[in-house]
Amino acid sequence: MSAAPDQLKWVVDDVIPHTAALKALMGEVTILPGRDITPGTISDADILLVRSITPVNESLLAGTSVQFVGTATAGVDHFDIEAIERLGVTWAAAPGSNAVSVVEYVLCALATAGWFERVLSGCAVGLVGLGQVGERLARRLSHLGCQVLAYDPLRLDWPSDIRRAELEEVLCQPVISLHANLHDHGAHASRGLLNADRAEQMVIALSKRDDDGLFINAGRGDLMTLEALTRLVDSPWTVILDTWPGEPSLSAELLSRCDWVSPHIAGHSVKARENGSDLLAAAVARWAGVETPGSHDLPDQDDSAINVEILSGALGATDSEVTAWMAGFLHQQSTLPGENARLREAAKAGLTSVEFDQLRKSYQQPAEWTGQRVTLPVSASRHRAAAERLGLKVTSE
Repeated sequence: MSAAPDQLKWVVDDVIPHTAALKALMGEVTILPGRDITPGTISDADILLVRSITPVNESLLAGTSVQFVGTATAGVDHFDIEAIERLGVTWAAAPGSNAVSVVEYVLCALATAGWFERVLSGCAVGLVGLGQVGERLARRLSHLGCQVLAYDPLRLDWPSDIRRAELEEVLCQPVISLHANLHDHGAHASRGLLNADRAEQMVIALSKRDDDGLFINAGRGDLMTLEALTRLVDSPWTVILDTWPGEPSLSAELLSRCDWVSPHIAGHSVKARENGSDLLAAAVARWAGVETPGSHDLPDQDDSAINVEILSGALGATDSEVTAWMAGFLHQQSTLPGENARLREAAKAGLTSVEFDQLRKSYQQPAEWTGQRVTLPVSASRHRAAAERLGLKVTSE
């Protein structure tokens, strides 16, 4: 490449934030909604930056001048990597950029659905996928004292402190959360991993327990089939969906049978989206052979103070009071109740792509609370320990 990035033409999805690092590299920029990015709109572009709703394949890129394409997301299932590389285009993603945000979403979802206390009391959690998100979630849950087991046949360097299990065992657990990468290749293709037969196994396993079950998909919608989702919502399983098969469309009938839904926003904290932009800036700089604007080591968490009313209330000392205090904190941080109400109001006749995009664009992105400081009295030793287990930094009054 002969020209510097700031002398090139860029096309950028309109939901990608322009951080200082990205701005320092940008040349002539055209900003478009992801669904409006077409071969015609990028015909003379050199650099293309997208998020998850723009399929990047030969149909999009062939005949254009695009030399570099990046996605400000961890997943690349919307990238046809074989075609991109065949066309001689350099590509990059943002792995790990939204991992903390998704972890916080799942923890808050546990509380919202009334499962946090049960999980802390010994109810096991099964994770499908142990990548950037899955491993962070497993470690956070383990730090909270939960039983965690995970399935990921592609993970070679398995962490010694996380229990490895086969998929059948993971799907028999009372709480199941999907976090696998979505791909179609090899012996362990994950698209449709949770099919009707495996959903039926989950229903049978649930029938053999005295308690009910909680299923969360905050990974990729097409990790499960529509038949599997239909079977689960027809069963006693509690179903929380941030992603679903056939996304963005969701029929009014199926929506009405889900317990909790949100419009694919689990990874959309302010910090996560800035992380994605900064990682793409670093990738563009490497590709162009120029100095990276600033440094970015994932994930340096916000060290600001958090002001949460529940933390200044009366502090009990029993196990149940401390657990309730932790659950109350997660309830206070959770965006799921509000997003569930917003989505249902917008999709009374079924969710369309237009409504889905508008819900995501108007989402009030939260600040991540992991790593933020909270002040508690020295005398509240059990609550201080609980706050640290949640991922907060505790200082003394």
